[in-house]
Amino acid sequence: MSQHKFWKGITPLKIQSNQLVPEKIVKICSLDKDFIVLGNDHGLYYCEIIEEELTFKKISGISAIDISFHNDILYIIDVHGRLYKTNSTFKNKEELVVKEDSKCCPHGFKSSSYKVKFRNVVTSDFGQLFISSDGHLWGSGTMPQIGLESVSIKKVPFFEGRTVYSASVGQNFAAVIARKNVKQSNCDTDSDNDDEEVFASNCSQCQTIIGLASPASVPSLSETCPLGVHISKSSEESSSTTAPQTDLHVDAHSLSEDSSPSSEESKVAMCDVVKNNDGADHDKVNDEANSQDGNQENDENVSDSEKVNNIFINTDAARQFLSRQLSWVSAGEDYIVEYTEKPTRIIKENVSNLTNFVYEGVKTVGDKVATLSRHVSGSSDNNETVELQNCNINDETTPLLYSLNSNKVDDLQFSTSTISSEKEFETARKNDNLKKMSKLGKNILGTELWTWGDIYYGQLGIGDTVKRVKPMVVMSLSGFGLQKVSCGKWHCGALTLDGRLFLWGYNHFHQVSFDSRDDKSGPRQFTGNSDSDRIRDMIAIDNHTITYTHNENIYYMGKHTDGFTESIVNLNNNNNKGTETSNNCRDVENELPNSTKLQNKCYHWRVLSSGNLSYCAIEESTTSHLFQNLSVAQRYLEEMLLIYHYLVKPFLKKSKAIACHSNVYETVCDLFGDILNITALNVLSTWQYAEKHIHECDITLIQNLEEIIYLYRKYYLAVSNLIVIGGFSQINNVIDVHSRIYNLFSDQLPSNKQKNNKKTSEAVIALAFIQPLTRLSSYKCIAQSLLRCKSKPKKDGKNIEERINNVVAALETLIEEQEKNRKEADGTKLFWETVGKGLDQHRTPERRLIRESKSKPLSLVNPGRFSSHWFILFNDLFIHVTGSTTNVHPLRTLWVEGVPNTDSVQNVLQLTTPEEVLCLSTNSESEKTDWIHCLNTSIRMVLNKESAFKPPAVRTASYTFSSKNSFYKDAKFNGRWLDGKIHGNGKVEWPDGKFYVGQFQLNSLCGHGKMEIPNVGTYEGQWKDNLQNGYGVMKYSNGDIYEGYFKDGLPHGHGVKRQGDFTSSTATIYTGEWMGGVKHGYGVIDDIGKGEKYLGNWTDNKKNGCGLIVTLDGIYYEGVFTQDVLTGHGVMIFEDGTNYEGEFRSAGVFCGKGVLTFSSGDKIEGSLSGPWTEGVKISNGVMHLKFSNTSLQTNNSKPNSFGKLSVAPNQKWNALFRQCLHSMGVSETVLTPTASHFTNGPNATIDNVKIWQNVAVAISCSYKDKQTKSFKNNGSDLEKSVDCLEVIPKFGQKSLTLADFMEVKQYLHNACESTHHPLGQLILGLTNAFNTTYGGVRVHPLLLNHAVAELKSITTRVYQVFRLLFPALPPEGEDLVLPYKTKDESNQEENPIEGEGVSAGAVAGAALLARVQAALFVLYALHNKREDDHYWRRLLKWNKQPDATLMPMLGIDQKFWTTDCVQSPSRSPHKERLFQESVETLQQLKTTFSPIEKLLVIRNTFQKMTVAVQQELGQQYLWSMDELFPVFHYVVVRAGVLQLGSEIHFIEDFLEPTLQHGELGLMFTTLKACYFQILQEKMSYNT
Repeated sequence: MSQHKFWKGITPLKIQSNQLVPEKIVKICSLDKDFIVLGNDHGLYYCEIIEEELTFKKISGISAIDISFHNDILYIIDVHGRLYKTNSTFKNKEELVVKEDSKCCPHGFKSSSYKVKFRNVVTSDFGQLFISSDGHLWGSGTMPQIGLESVSIKKVPFFEGRTVYSASVGQNFAAVIARKNVKQSNCDTDSDNDDEEVFASNCSQCQTIIGLASPASVPSLSETCPLGVHISKSSEESSSTTAPQTDLHVDAHSLSEDSSPSSEESKVAMCDVVKNNDGADHDKVNDEANSQDGNQENDENVSDSEKVNNIFINTDAARQFLSRQLSWVSAGEDYIVEYTEKPTRIIKENVSNLTNFVYEGVKTVGDKVATLSRHVSGSSDNNETVELQNCNINDETTPLLYSLNSNKVDDLQFSTSTISSEKEFETARKNDNLKKMSKLGKNILGTELWTWGDIYYGQLGIGDTVKRVKPMVVMSLSGFGLQKVSCGKWHCGALTLDGRLFLWGYNHFHQVSFDSRDDKSGPRQFTGNSDSDRIRDMIAIDNHTITYTHNENIYYMGKHTDGFTESIVNLNNNNNKGTETSNNCRDVENELPNSTKLQNKCYHWRVLSSGNLSYCAIEESTTSHLFQNLSVAQRYLEEMLLIYHYLVKPFLKKSKAIACHSNVYETVCDLFGDILNITALNVLSTWQYAEKHIHECDITLIQNLEEIIYLYRKYYLAVSNLIVIGGFSQINNVIDVHSRIYNLFSDQLPSNKQKNNKKTSEAVIALAFIQPLTRLSSYKCIAQSLLRCKSKPKKDGKNIEERINNVVAALETLIEEQEKNRKEADGTKLFWETVGKGLDQHRTPERRLIRESKSKPLSLVNPGRFSSHWFILFNDLFIHVTGSTTNVHPLRTLWVEGVPNTDSVQNVLQLTTPEEVLCLSTNSESEKTDWIHCLNTSIRMVLNKESAFKPPAVRTASYTFSSKNSFYKDAKFNGRWLDGKIHGNGKVEWPDGKFYVGQFQLNSLCGHGKMEIPNVGTYEGQWKDNLQNGYGVMKYSNGDIYEGYFKDGLPHGHGVKRQGDFTSSTATIYTGEWMGGVKHGYGVIDDIGKGEKYLGNWTDNKKNGCGLIVTLDGIYYEGVFTQDVLTGHGVMIFEDGTNYEGEFRSAGVFCGKGVLTFSSGDKIEGSLSGPWTEGVKISNGVMHLKFSNTSLQTNNSKPNSFGKLSVAPNQKWNALFRQCLHSMGVSETVLTPTASHFTNGPNATIDNVKIWQNVAVAISCSYKDKQTKSFKNNGSDLEKSVDCLEVIPKFGQKSLTLADFMEVKQYLHNACESTHHPLGQLILGLTNAFNTTYGGVRVHPLLLNHAVAELKSITTRVYQVFRLLFPALPPEGEDLVLPYKTKDESNQEENPIEGEGVSAGAVAGAALLARVQAALFVLYALHNKREDDHYWRRLLKWNKQPDATLMPMLGIDQKFWTTDCVQSPSRSPHKERLFQESVETLQQLKTTFSPIEKLLVIRNTFQKMTVAVQQELGQQYLWSMDELFPVFHYVVVRAGVLQLGSEIHFIEDFLEPTLQHGELGLMFTTLKACYFQILQEKMSYNT
């Protein structure tokens, strides 16, 4: 509890015993001899002085937050912000209603006027000033300087755009503290001008813009903090009345950057709620307040209504809060704001329109009344001061200033879309918080002091006595964070945030200074206190000044009842604090953290005075250490302000004169400004803590430790950079150092230094910029003091102690870091100054010298005889200077290793760089260790691996190669490294534009990668030894594409190349073997321009060897080619069957003996010459005519050499098999020269285990490569089975059972479907090659024989590969039948096949046929086109006949006839569809692909026929061939299977030998017989 101290002049007064004295006195007004006192309980007390004793008597019926008395008029502001006036007898109380003028909205409608709420009033002979709750200045009287000449209260237009915080009026002048409103760029209400946007309630367009919300969507004001964050509600006890109003410091919360004054105040709770322990007194205050306005019940209704609608916004804020639902602020329910005496009128008038209700309610309640504070003045009746009070902080509420370190992502305003790591996120969060804190601190300091009126005594403080007609700003006090202004009669005083007091004006009674009695026209700093005993409060009254210091000294200056002071008088010299008072104070302190109700914990101005009565509330000495900490912080702030205003700001104005490294100077100055702003925040919070308004953890230094440490780290790095480049010398050249800066550091300069000496000036500048770092020790002292003197342990006492300990530890670490960093910077600067200009190109602000070989010897092992070597280690480079040559090695790509000592090698360390290896030696083992330690430490730092024991061998770094490197000449690489070699993924770019992205291995391109070569093309695929090796795709710049295998940078093996322009039909597609970049071996080329396709051998990009050509005209050539020309013996077949066999000079040009056979069968044998298209010369020829004639021309005779001059099937596509076997680890030495089969059998010398291991590796590598290429595999089961394929199976290795064979088939099926398995890659390559060869538009029926032979050869060779994996499979040619497990006879009947046949066709053919069936069947259809067309014509004719005609024609026995054939009542209706199911079953023949599947369809057809007949003739009926064939013939006719001849031909070609005999073979033979019967049937029938 504070002690009340009163003085009359300088004579102490006592308080009579048993007096009802308020807990705190917040205002005194002189009534000539008596006084009126305002207490913190909102009550007024009449005070008399009787024989130097004070008596107090409470005045009933008045509840106020501010009062002012002048000329027998007492102005009162009640708890609702209403303004009243009365006389000294308190009778005839009259409300002064002041309304804001209505304005027009942009759409032409006028807004409604509203009553202004006030919070402070000051009066004197000069006039009256009022501060409204939204920070606007109002006034009355005659003040022409601000446009006031009226007895009524008017708004002062001069201060539009500013928020007024404190005002005071003297005898003939006035002063206010104000701050410019800052418009936020993201505010919806921004406009091109500074005029306030107006919203009219009767304008529909304004309502649309506002987007009014329903009352239900408005959050409770007691549940939200100023920024809309949820907080706990205040107690009901504290919500019914408002707290007593005291003069308060301007705090951080009142200085946010919103453009509207209401928003400024609404962003932080500025309320002051009293803790009422006595319920009776509480109710009494309410009753007294309510009695003024009438009925208590009505006022209770008012109170209840206002609790529901406690939202007060202006026209500007309406748009912000209602449309955007921004920060709904709580007034802590201090104010019981009301619309009129009966606010329910709002509801009655607007209940029909919810939108109008909300908006009109907001408008009529009052624009810009979202304030959360109360203010009172503390001066005399004619010389009064008002201040903006501080916020009342709930124990469970985190205010704006102390919630800047929120860890919630939603609280951060920066974008996180480009943030990729947690570290970057933390950095962004800290930067965002620092930005907010800096803005807040800047606003705290950004105050202005405006004065106007008479200037005769210099009371305006502008430095002269020249009369001014407008208000003037006191420039010398701008930007110093003014906290309070107070005016006497003709003198004035201002208190700053750093605890300094400035006085000026009339000095006849030494009320300003004691150096003389001359008036002072400019601010003079009060020096009566010591530097550690700063000013806590002050007041200027009449002709005297009173100050109150941190050490509780009360200094009196000026006139008193017995004269005036010749020197400073301390009114508190004989003050003794009692034990009881101290205990009470400690109890209050202990209650602070545990309190659950809002307390009266605002700043309290300790000094009040009016007339000759002075008052001070003195606290016990237990808080002295708190104010000692505050003095330390304020001293730091004062130094920062001096440096900023007299050094940093002048330099910024002239910084453009420095061109080199200008960004470094700007960074230092910006960070200095941020530190200044945050220092102001810290001083303010420390002041609040000293006044017991907040906890220890709410001090900025503790609450925002992370951000402060981060800021200082940035600053000392920036200052170190400035030191390195000699920045202080450059600054000294640009500006002159102010004398105040010299004086600040005079004790740190040598006594013999001249003040204007250049070196001295530079040293002063250095000290000034280093001052924030030097002063870190003061922060440490403050934290240690808090630790020693913190309050008694509470529930969270350990947490508080731990946090303060963390602050101390963090500051100690920071101090050590910055000292080390500055020491390195100084050493680096000295190095650059002494080294000369040879290395200037490497001088950068961020680079630091770590070590160099001149001071720490390091020499090259085995140097040249006359060579000199100098080694310099920086924090990012290792430089090797040899003569005039400088070799620079970035530390990111430097590897250090100590070489073990031997007899020949001592104290050697090895440095590995991307292009060379340096062996260096030292003089001793300890120096070697030091060098290795320094090198590794620097490398760890540059790699951001400070916590690692040693630098990692594997790194990610960029490096630019020199011109000495042959492959990477002048190339820039960025990627992974391993011990000085490129290893892993990366990207390399050459100066000519070539670049490669992919995998590397030990400095070479190895693995999967992509390279783009300008004017050549782009390759993507496998690399080895810097060349293309393996599978890849090359896209040439001219549009050609090669896809296949490479070796040593050239196409080698199987590949596909597409050349030319496909849109203009001038393109070619080659599929086949390559060698050394040219076509070599078997290959197929489709020449779209010539309209021909060549299948044959190649040599050196030319057709050479056996081959064949088919043309678009249907001509077929076969023979031996030499240098792209068909020469020698060959075959030529025309589309109509005409053919030639003999000598050729080229394709289509005969030259020599030959036989020409026409389609009719006639032959010409002799010597033929000339091209076929121009006429053929025949000599010595003989013509053979054929006279035989058949009804069906099936003359398909071919030349004897047909098929014998083309490439053998087992010589085709050997490159694909070689590649597959290579992937499986099979050596080519076990293969025949053509790689068509194994020399000694597949199991002779091959290790099956190694093959499986190689398969697993191949699958894994392929899968990883395709993941690197970002293939999207649609989540198929095939990709999911990759892991299963990597597992080496145990089945099918030594023995083969039916179960094993089924697992083998499943594995082979999965392998062939996977693109990662070597088998899958083989099958894919073979099927693509086959389809390319025999598919497309240039197909020829004569290619069928080649296709069948090739497919069988491929099947055989694939089966050999299968046997490498599963040796238990039977050899080729040895068919194996695995019997089924027989359960009963029915099962045997269902499966006529007695076992599972194991053969090449059954195992490998199944994997191939399904993939090539489409292209293959086209060949079958073309080959059998003539017979199939004849079959189809006859079938169409027969199917026109009904069963009654068709069945007798086909010779079917009558017992099988349907009801259409024989009309008999004994016949079942079922006979009408007797064989329908059989017909439908046979039609499924076209839906199958393999021969076995087609045979099973035929078997099922016979089964359906048997079942149908047995239903009619009995279950014991068995077929005879004579009865079966006609019926099956009927089923075939009715089924109408398309191209049945081709289907039969296909089955014949690929039917397994094991199935040619037995039941299936017999059924297939029956089908063939039916087909040929249809072709040759000549019987007629009656229509």
